[in-house]
Amino acid sequence: MEWQNTPKMLIVYCTLAGLISAWAISGLLVLVDTASGTPPGTFFAVIGLSLGFNDPASAQYIGLGLHILTGTVAGNIFGQIALFWRKLIPYNVNRGGLVGSIILTTYNIRNNAQFGRIHIFCSQRLCE
Repeated sequence: MEWQNTPKMLIVYCTLAGLISAWAISGLLVLVDTASGTPPGTFFAVIGLSLGFNDPASAQYIGLGLHILTGTVAGNIFGQIALFWRKLIPYNVNRGGLVGSIILTTYNIRNNAQFGRIHIFCSQRLCE
């Protein structure tokens, strides 16, 4: 299939990229949980527990599903914004990596302090 440079396909490609990156980051988050000494899936359990799901197993699945859904929606929104601001469109791997790194760094700087506090609280709760 040949590359189609239409607005509709740009949004489809960005949505697919968001889905793929959410899955990839999910695996990395499980590795971070393992390396930090907490049970694998604690990050996703934090999401589920904060939404009121008290069972740790179901909280992990809810958290994983919402994490992947959020990544997919973020990719779609990025594609819609890129239609209006053409400099954001990642035409090659280098540009895509640069734009993705900037977005990921901005997101992580904003959320790391808050997640650290919640992660410690919920890790203690899961390990009981």
